[in-house]
Amino acid sequence: MAENINAPAPVQEKKHPGSREAKRIRRESMSAEERSYLRRKAVKDRIWPFFRTVILLGLGFVIMYPLIYMVSCAFRERSDMSDPTVMWIPRHYTLDVIRETMDAMDFRRTLFNTLVLNVGCSLVQVISCAVTGYGFARFRFKGKKIFFAIVIMMILVPTQVISLPLYTQFRYFGIKGLFSVNLIDSRLTMYLPALTANGIRAGLMILIFRQFFKGLPREIEDAAYIDGCGPFRTFVRVMAPNAAPAFLTVFLFSVVWYWNDYYVSNTFFTNTKTMALMLTNLDNELKIRLFNDPTVQISPREQIVWKEAGCLLSIAPILLMYVFLQKYFTEGIERSGLVG
Repeated sequence: MAENINAPAPVQEKKHPGSREAKRIRRESMSAEERSYLRRKAVKDRIWPFFRTVILLGLGFVIMYPLIYMVSCAFRERSDMSDPTVMWIPRHYTLDVIRETMDAMDFRRTLFNTLVLNVGCSLVQVISCAVTGYGFARFRFKGKKIFFAIVIMMILVPTQVISLPLYTQFRYFGIKGLFSVNLIDSRLTMYLPALTANGIRAGLMILIFRQFFKGLPREIEDAAYIDGCGPFRTFVRVMAPNAAPAFLTVFLFSVVWYWNDYYVSNTFFTNTKTMALMLTNLDNELKIRLFNDPTVQISPREQIVWKEAGCLLSIAPILLMYVFLQKYFTEGIERSGLVG
């Protein structure tokens, strides 16, 4: 059978170059300057992740070093402090140092006093600062700028400047010529300033609430006023629930500052024991409770284990609280306008 010379030739499939072939063709079409830029970019993309990891690990170690050293010393025997071969991992693990430190600090009673004093003052201060911050954010009144300047001064002026007038005020608390009460060594010396939005770092807390309430839309309040709510009811029923992140943020700030306070507590208290005061006087308490001799000499290196154990016991409740509330704390900081 004769071949049909008029039959169409078979269609050949057009081959598309692969990704490598396409890159090669693209590189060949580039100029020398473009190829040099791509080589530098490739080297940078490979090296930068390594340096970034090293920087983050180094920064994390610097931040975590005190806590790591604290944990390492709190669970080792005193003899390990004099052993040059012991750096981070104790040679002899023990819980005796923790027990001795808890006994010296009278931990249960001290923790209870600290919670009653600090958490109570924090709750009172959050409410008073929230009302004050809401007033600065939403209402107009004479002297508003002057009063707000005073609030800013509360942030700038250290507590040491006003400690003597405060001591005199609480030592002779009352109305001159009518009555006078000594409030020194009373919890009222901490509760009264917190109740009047004058507690520890109260100026910053008022500023946080002011910034947060200014960021809320006025339409929320207008709707409440139309429904017949007054200013106080609007604040309680409408504004406060919407400001829950700010309340939590300020509460955490206040708890931490009251918990770590030594100066104010030491000024007003002589018998009331808090975690900060007991930690400061830990050396004397150890000599009295453990050795029954306030004049006994203890090696400074051996004292480190008790001091680090005391620090660990002091910050443990705060760390646990932050672990569980960290998400809401970060959200409150972002929405308050203090970052960004």
